[in-house]
Amino acid sequence: MAEAIMGKKGDLWHSFKSFFVDIPAGVKETNEHHYIILSIITYFAFIAHTSWIPLFGILGIKQLALFNCLSSSAWLTAILLNRKGLHYTSLIIGIIEIWSHQVFSVVIVGWNAGFQYYILLLPFGIYLMPHGRNLMKAILTIICLLIFSLLDYIFKGSAPIVTLSPTIVNVFNFTNLIVVVSLASFACYFFNAKVFSAETALRKEQIKVEKAYSLLSKYVAPQLADTISEGQIDSIWKHSRKKLTLFFSDIKDFTAITDSMEPEDMAEMLNEYLTEMNLIINRYGGTLAQVIGDALYVFFGAPKSSPDKDNAVLCVKMAIEMQNKIKTLNERWYNRGIEEIMLIRCGINTGMVTVGGYGSSERKEYTAMGMQTNIAARLEQACEPGGILISHTTWALVKDNISCLEKGKIRVKGLQKPIKTYSVATETS
Repeated sequence: MAEAIMGKKGDLWHSFKSFFVDIPAGVKETNEHHYIILSIITYFAFIAHTSWIPLFGILGIKQLALFNCLSSSAWLTAILLNRKGLHYTSLIIGIIEIWSHQVFSVVIVGWNAGFQYYILLLPFGIYLMPHGRNLMKAILTIICLLIFSLLDYIFKGSAPIVTLSPTIVNVFNFTNLIVVVSLASFACYFFNAKVFSAETALRKEQIKVEKAYSLLSKYVAPQLADTISEGQIDSIWKHSRKKLTLFFSDIKDFTAITDSMEPEDMAEMLNEYLTEMNLIINRYGGTLAQVIGDALYVFFGAPKSSPDKDNAVLCVKMAIEMQNKIKTLNERWYNRGIEEIMLIRCGINTGMVTVGGYGSSERKEYTAMGMQTNIAARLEQACEPGGILISHTTWALVKDNISCLEKGKIRVKGLQKPIKTYSVATETS
């Protein structure tokens, strides 16, 4: 028997806890804080209006006692609607109840009792509710101010229907003031807490994004990482036709030179070479499309577009700095005991290509393809070690800025006409 009684008490407590504490199934996860704040308001209002029924009865204010019976029913309805996820409907019922209740209270017991203050409290609740519907919230706020102003204009100096003693009126006035200020303070605290929580969450996400960007920029070109971080992903993966300046380079006889080296020394030297070359590429704004062993494929003009002349000049200046840097690296490696001299060949061409994301649905790389790419690769193969060989289209763009010497013509598979070439003076700064 005792166990049955205790079991029933446990069930009652569980039901009570579930009703007042647990988030109902009808409430969306994104609206949980709206549910919580509206629950506090509706529960408080229901308890307050229920307790006022006997209070007004004792004071002999039957009109307000009966009205509070209706008000309690309205707030109970608001509680149930809020639990079903109909937060805005629940709020509207509460607003209508407060408007009507406070107007009726001012008419019955007068302005000095302070019931009209609750109308000024309404905008706090209105703007703490679900996002959106800002026009409706603004209209409701204006209505609150109009009602308060009308009550002030009509009833502030008029006699109430029920005359109460000055002491009771003062008690009502101060009590209502305290309750309104307390609820407004709570609303401000809740709002401030939500803002602080949102700012903290936003900062954490910013740190994650910064770390992700830092990691991403180590695997893709900085220009590509910037475009991705700006949300312009479609512009990267979609194919488009653009006029780019294309660059290919490799180290002459790299495999033969490194065959006699220890794998660790070779890896260290190659990493050092690629690091220095990548720094130069980034300094001139090139997009590093591919690294295959010691070979580099870079282009200028995508993903961010810039004038053709600028692209060509920057690309050739980049190649010149690379040739100067390899001389410095050779000296450094020689002092470490590496006798072999590393010489790089650079080929540059300017023309229309198809640029975008290439690969499978699971893995893609951002690169440029087309006949003009093949020409740039062929120029690199035909270039003398330690030199820079450019096409006529590139020469036409850089001739006013960079000293070039006309060379012979080369043939490219797929093209009938040979390509006129020019060598670049690598000592140009």
